[in-house]
Amino acid sequence: MFNFFRFLYIFEELFIDLLYKLFASFICDENNRDYDFDNGSVCRWFNGLAKISPVITKYYLDKENRIKLFSDIEKNIIPIMYDSALAVKELHDLLVWDMSVSDETKKELTKHFPCETEQDKAALIGSILCFAMERNFVKRKGNTKQLPSGYDLSPIVKDHIFGADLPPLCKYFCGRDKELLDLHKMICEHGKLFVQGIAGIGKSELAKAYAKRYRREYTNIIYFTYSGCLKKDIAELDFADDYDSSESIDDRFRRHNRFLRSLKSDTLIIINGFDTIASDEELLSAILKYHCRIIFTTRCCYEDFPEYTVEELSETSLFEIMNNIYSDAESYQQVLSDIIHTVHSHTFAVELSARLLEIGLLTPPELLGKLKTERASMTDTEKVGIKKDGKFTKATYYSHIHTLFSLYRLSSSATTTTARCFLIIMPLWKQA
Repeated sequence: MFNFFRFLYIFEELFIDLLYKLFASFICDENNRDYDFDNGSVCRWFNGLAKISPVITKYYLDKENRIKLFSDIEKNIIPIMYDSALAVKELHDLLVWDMSVSDETKKELTKHFPCETEQDKAALIGSILCFAMERNFVKRKGNTKQLPSGYDLSPIVKDHIFGADLPPLCKYFCGRDKELLDLHKMICEHGKLFVQGIAGIGKSELAKAYAKRYRREYTNIIYFTYSGCLKKDIAELDFADDYDSSESIDDRFRRHNRFLRSLKSDTLIIINGFDTIASDEELLSAILKYHCRIIFTTRCCYEDFPEYTVEELSETSLFEIMNNIYSDAESYQQVLSDIIHTVHSHTFAVELSARLLEIGLLTPPELLGKLKTERASMTDTEKVGIKKDGKFTKATYYSHIHTLFSLYRLSSSATTTTARCFLIIMPLWKQA
């Protein structure tokens, strides 16, 4: 909801002295001579913990006093703003994207936009300020532990964008505490981060675990899977005001993109499965200019951008995963350890192995033997197939995936097809 404290965030350095300039006519009024802006009250206004004084609100309900406010803004505030045009635009956008304000009210409040004169700017700022002060106060919730620099907050999107919520984290997730700390440090430092690693190593789960652990750092978390075209993905986000079915993809993209560009560093966007090279995605450079934080999970290398490589889990963590899935794991610790080494500690191969053992098709020694012998029977073509695009640091996991699928009693041709399809559908399978 559009509240007074969100209005104040538009001005990065609005301290008590500026409040005296902003409300100069109020302070100079004979009836308000004894009024003073104390630090405690102002601090609560800035943090959204208290409603601005009703004495001030009541004063500006009078039409003549409101005109005085417009004049004070024009004389005292606009001249000392580093970029008044930008402030007016951001204030306008904040109001326009507030779904709790009617279209009629928005039209009335923004009738001076775009502003041609300083007087227009003052009238728009003053009108929206008075509207915000008069609305029912909603106390700021503790969505974030720390306010971003300059108290610059994003609008809340949970009632505006649907279907982009964070998927549930795998219940067997473990062993990534250091990675989560490293990830948080890098995303705070760089704002944009490419989380890179081979398929099935746990990139998507790591990104989801990061969002879950640090969710109180963010006002919004938006998650979607890359389809091969960012323009299409952004256009297909389900916005509450997508009521015009005849709207073109280009128009819908422009509208959605405009809103996403308004989000600040207290918003996290996760783009899962961004498996493309930078030159093949024409919109990437524009997305990287967003003010919000963005995590891309990818099988590609982005050496020219901040990148974090996800490595194999420790044997202890991998055994914990197997123990959570395979009920008799404690009885075969050494054999399971050998299986983990045989599949090169590949997370998804370990999970497939545990599930195969749990359904009882093979015993752990039998599975280990199959992995060792059937891997050797793979053709050279099959082994090289996953390497041809040069995206991965290693490809040995492909043969293990192939073997594990074959042990589910699939035919030879179906096994090869399934293993290759796995590389494509795995991001969707992991979400299910």
